[in-house]
Amino acid sequence: MEPVYKGKEFKALKLRYEDQTQLLRFLTEFDFKIFTAFFTLQLVLSGWLAANPVHGWLLKIGLLLIDLSLAGISIKLMHNQHRRRQEVVCTIQRLNEALGYTTAGIYLTAQSINPDYTRRYWFNWYLIAIIVSVAGFCFVLFGSAVTQMHSG
Repeated sequence: MEPVYKGKEFKALKLRYEDQTQLLRFLTEFDFKIFTAFFTLQLVLSGWLAANPVHGWLLKIGLLLIDLSLAGISIKLMHNQHRRRQEVVCTIQRLNEALGYTTAGIYLTAQSINPDYTRRYWFNWYLIAIIVSVAGFCFVLFGSAVTQMHSG
């Protein structure tokens, strides 16, 4: 029995290319949504805490633990997305190779259609922003206690 794709290799590659590019767009958009939601929550909570300081160390520690949990979950989700996105990019690169987009002389005389690929990692920037936002939250959360210690 002949394989189903026999004689339809281009269509098979095109279908795979389209679903992988769509998946890559979705993963990138999902990362941005996770980051935006987390960062917005940080700003809202910090703004609220600045206007309504919380008293009592247990409550402050509880809020900090909740914030750290949300940060940890966001980081883990984004790290998994980052790893999955690397797999998708690798698949797209292989598809480009199979279609001859990376080989000079196939479509253009002296060069390939696709330029050399440079991987740009965004995860580390998201991580830094999450850490900075947690630090800012801590300054707002514990800032009133520090101010009271110095004034008292």
